[in-house]
Amino acid sequence: MPGRLRMAMLGLAVAVGLGLFSGMASAHGVGYQESDLRPVALDFFYSTGELMSYLKAEVFSPSDEKIAYQSGRTDAGGRFAFVPDKPGKWRVVVNDDDGHRAEAEIDVTQEFMSGGAAGGIVQEKKAAPEGLDLYLRAGLGVSLLFNIAAFVLLFRRKRMV
Repeated sequence: MPGRLRMAMLGLAVAVGLGLFSGMASAHGVGYQESDLRPVALDFFYSTGELMSYLKAEVFSPSDEKIAYQSGRTDAGGRFAFVPDKPGKWRVVVNDDDGHRAEAEIDVTQEFMSGGAAGGIVQEKKAAPEGLDLYLRAGLGVSLLFNIAAFVLLFRRKRMV
């Protein structure tokens, strides 16, 4: 009996010891905190106003134009955000599987990096044509309609002769 009692006491001591140090024995700890760095957030959309949701997005830093600094996907609202680590011209490219591609250039200033009032300057690009581009596209559309009408009239005229 003393042998069994000794084994039981040893087993109890090991179990208590393991229980007390189990929190310290984990291989890796994890944690998080709110970052004080400012992100650059962009909204991506098609010319129809439809959001570019859940599409592949890549960020290219000023120091490397070929290898992506960050990659991910836009969210449900067509938004994508990143935190630049140095000032300069940053590029964000969003692609869909149908050949549409949106590219944004952001000029991140030193003031933005230090949390000042002046931030990353985003060159906003509208999806809908404006100004001269709008008139050029409208003129091309009207020209296309006239050319189709002329083709139909010429085709009918040849059939009559």
